[in-house]
Amino acid sequence: MLTEMSKPAPTRPNLALKRRIALALRRSRRSQDTGQHQLGVQAAEEALRLCELPQHRPQWQQAMAQLALHQFRMGHFADAVRSGLEVAATLDFGPDAALRAEVLCVVAIACNEMGLMQDGLKYALEALAAARSSNDPVQIINALNRAGVCTYGALGDLEQGVQLLHQAGEQARLAGERVLLFAALNNIGTLYSSEARKHLKLGRQAEAPALLQRALAHYHDAWQSAGTEGNRHQWAMLQTNLAEAYVDLGEFDHARAALAELRHVLAGSDFYSLQRNADLIEATLLQRSGLVSEAVAALQQMLALPGHMIEFEMRHFAQEELYRLYKSTGQFELALAQLEALRHSEQEQNEQRSSTQGWAIRKELEITSVQLAAERERLYAERERLRAAQLEAEKVVTEARMSELEQAVLIDPLTGVGNRRCLDLEGPARLAALGQQLHGMAVVVVDLDHFKSINDRFGHVVGDEVLKKVAQLMALSTRGSDLTVRFGGEEFVLLLMEQSQDSALRCCERLRLAILNYSWAEVHPQLQVTASFGMHWCQSPQPWELALRQADLALYQAKRLGRNRLQLSSPG
Repeated sequence: MLTEMSKPAPTRPNLALKRRIALALRRSRRSQDTGQHQLGVQAAEEALRLCELPQHRPQWQQAMAQLALHQFRMGHFADAVRSGLEVAATLDFGPDAALRAEVLCVVAIACNEMGLMQDGLKYALEALAAARSSNDPVQIINALNRAGVCTYGALGDLEQGVQLLHQAGEQARLAGERVLLFAALNNIGTLYSSEARKHLKLGRQAEAPALLQRALAHYHDAWQSAGTEGNRHQWAMLQTNLAEAYVDLGEFDHARAALAELRHVLAGSDFYSLQRNADLIEATLLQRSGLVSEAVAALQQMLALPGHMIEFEMRHFAQEELYRLYKSTGQFELALAQLEALRHSEQEQNEQRSSTQGWAIRKELEITSVQLAAERERLYAERERLRAAQLEAEKVVTEARMSELEQAVLIDPLTGVGNRRCLDLEGPARLAALGQQLHGMAVVVVDLDHFKSINDRFGHVVGDEVLKKVAQLMALSTRGSDLTVRFGGEEFVLLLMEQSQDSALRCCERLRLAILNYSWAEVHPQLQVTASFGMHWCQSPQPWELALRQADLALYQAKRLGRNRLQLSSPG
């Protein structure tokens, strides 16, 4: 066996290979800025082919992350999801946390673009957890951006989505991150524009203009406050959003100007998704200007593009618009043919979504299986080592390890938040730290009102969905330093790490209103959910049982006074 000192130096071929990988990665990164994503994909794939040795694993991970981003910007969303999850499976919550957050952000927004809204929100929240674990401010801001967009996509919650994006924008402003500030402001505008489009589709035209004006104001702020110099993709996104908003407002001259600028920016790039957006905007503009034949020709030209230049979602939008134009102009045979093509496209789109979801589930199961196998191997090796030392010692250590593993199970399997065991560990420890590392803590007991009647009327499946949604609202309404625990049944406990009692009360009130105002009809048409809150404020160390008891008594008082309210514990 060679000692450390006697190991041979790396051979010249290995050094040459390392340089070739580095050059390919640099070409891939440069292609992101220039918008030449097809070249970026080729460079990333070249780097992947060159990563032959185990020591090339970090370069392989970087190449996969870049590949996912290139695929996303080209509009190949399903490919981006697969590439992103492939590399995310190899990234831990240690030194790899920042890259894991970056990759999952791409996966989240790609799922969102495919219409897999719940999956998008799931991966956005995972990205936010990884970013906070990494303590990388850039990745935290980036993850907040994605969480804001995906929250609106999955829950339709405009206020919560905008709030998360405002957090991202403020942190980006403080950190001097102009590109991320632009993204936050631009995304806020996009949410307002999307909400306006919902109102227009539902025939509520009177409410749309104000939302569109707010969208335009944020696009203007993105342009003025953050700038887009040197970032071709962001400038193209801004012009796309401006053109869409102006078309919806009926300001066609402004829309044409934005569209012309967009075409100029996109020239020579591989931003296929944005190029197809420009095609759709142009067709809509032609149609609303009375040039129906020209609009039809523009859509037909778009649908004739090669498959790699038009994703399922864009093809679906174009076919749907072409069907409407044929129908509105009395060309019923063409409309019928287009309707058949549209149905076929919808079937393909659903198959792709199902395939992507199935692939993601299989990948998670595969990762879990590998992790379990690795854990079994580790435990077996540990057992053999202990047996060689002393048979009795093996028994003691194994029992201690099993106990430790049991203690590590701190997550409620239904809601994904902490369980009672987690609270028993964290509650006393946090109270003991008051006045030292921590300034103050609110112990809050939350109980869903009349939850038994929900189970009785709608069934336990609906009841379980209510518990999961409430836990999700709690996670979105609290900070990373806070703790959310399902205490049992329909009861939750929050540990809010706040500077003052007033700020804790405001947090509880926001959460109470979030539960009250949530669209519960999406879970069941006749469902309405409210919650009662009991809060005890702790400024200094005190017995944990006493603090929890005081919060519980306050909850009892809130229920006695009519439920759906927040009650503070009595002094002393």
